Amino acid sequence: MPAMLRLTAILMTALCMLSLTAGARAATFGSNHAVVIGVDEYGGRWPSLRYAVADARRVAHFLEAQGYSVTLLLDAEATRESILGAFREAATNLGQDDRFLFYFGGHGHTDRLVGTEQGYLVPSGATGIGGMIAMEEIRNLSGLMNNVRHQLFVLNSCYGGTIGTLRGAVSLVRKERPDYLEQISQRPARQFMAAGGPDQQVLDGGPGGLSWFTHYFLEAVEDGGADLDGDGIVTFPEMQAYLLPRASNGTQTPTSGALPGHAFGEYMFDVAAAKSAQPLEEFSVAGVESAQASTAESPQLRNIAMDFDAMQQPIHALYAAWEELDLDAYAAQWSASAVQHVGGKKRGFADIIARRAKLFPRLARVEVERYQVWYRGFDEGVASFDASYDMAFYFKNGKVLRESERETYSTRKVEGRWLIVENRDYLR
Repeated sequence: MPAMLRLTAILMTALCMLSLTAGARAATFGSNHAVVIGVDEYGGRWPSLRYAVADARRVAHFLEAQGYSVTLLLDAEATRESILGAFREAATNLGQDDRFLFYFGGHGHTDRLVGTEQGYLVPSGATGIGGMIAMEEIRNLSGLMNNVRHQLFVLNSCYGGTIGTLRGAVSLVRKERPDYLEQISQRPARQFMAAGGPDQQVLDGGPGGLSWFTHYFLEAVEDGGADLDGDGIVTFPEMQAYLLPRASNGTQTPTSGALPGHAFGEYMFDVAAAKSAQPLEEFSVAGVESAQASTAESPQLRNIAMDFDAMQQPIHALYAAWEELDLDAYAAQWSASAVQHVGGKKRGFADIIARRAKLFPRLARVEVERYQVWYRGFDEGVASFDASYDMAFYFKNGKVLRESERETYSTRKVEGRWLIVENRDYLR
């Protein structure tokens, strides 16, 4: 090919890529609105926090720079009534061309009722459960805004990570598609990111007068640390892959997922491609055993982020296999050398599958009502996750068994594919 033709082809390809990125930046959203909450002072019923208000102000500033209109409620302004009122106003005014972000910084609470964990956000003025906002209410409020195309919930609260993940949290829209950015901007998105699990107290003090989670969140989406492919757009999968390993440590393990109504869109942020996060090795959590610091050198963190979806895919596929009662799909998620621990018993791969081969034919159907996965760390090629689930097993003889449990998984790449190598079940 003559040199001039080669140059023309290169320029056309570059212009095409720029066009796709520019389209994603516009994202065809008519209006961007956010409700941002920060509560430091609880008036004695709950311990005071130091960074929730600063976090909320900083997040609001970032979102305004992104073109959002922001309803900012701080301390005494952030009552249950005002928060729910802000949701209602958004549900009334936003439509199918719009997107909505909810950020909460403050206390959370987990209550166990009839064998099931119930999570709550604690607004200003709450003195008991009745004054809190249940995660179930958050899910319902999300449903009230079902005409809003993209929704993102960012929850930076202690003991509050029980909003729940649904099957289908893993995108069906492959990044290799030439129209990937257009597809994920047009499809409905209902996604969340939570700073910690139901039994975890998230870290308050961090760099720059922010909490650790908010610091890493902004590092991901404002500084562009999560722009893994360098296109100037941070998609939710990129944010998830970067933020979860980055912000996990021995005290808190963030989680993320999807809510009812999610249809494989992806929330996204526009970042300047020239921006980048500060070098990973500059950050450490003083006095806290950091998963990334203890198990991976800083250059490895980016590799973890790039492979993060694949690491947890066998866990998502396992829950899907339960609902489909697909024994072959179930077996395909395990390594041949996998070990399962149940109580004091230890089972190998053959025993695991043999037990499922006996159980599956007895079942009429299985409902995975809710499950949630937490990243725990990465060490010597093994990724560790916690999972919490609510499942209902409907037997052909009419018996119904409901389980609300926790378990752990370890996954490893085996012959190019991530598989489960260890499972510890019934830990609750």
